[in-house]
Amino acid sequence: METRTYTTIDLRRGMGEILDRTRIAGEAAAITRKGRTVAYLVPVEWFEQTSVAGGPASGTQHITGSGPS
Repeated sequence: METRTYTTIDLRRGMGEILDRTRIAGEAAAITRKGRTVAYLVPVEWFEQTSVAGGPASGTQHITGSGPS
């Protein structure tokens, strides 16, 4: 799986495109802040296959609203 790297600014400006690349094209995305990787965005199928319990509920959180960036 190819992994593209985006800054947090890129993520803010192009969230829809980045999500589409992940969902449709199956591309993982590394999200960086100040030159350090802070998160990965991966296709749901990949996450579900590699999670410990094998399902979407294991260790996932639904986060809404805005927080510090």
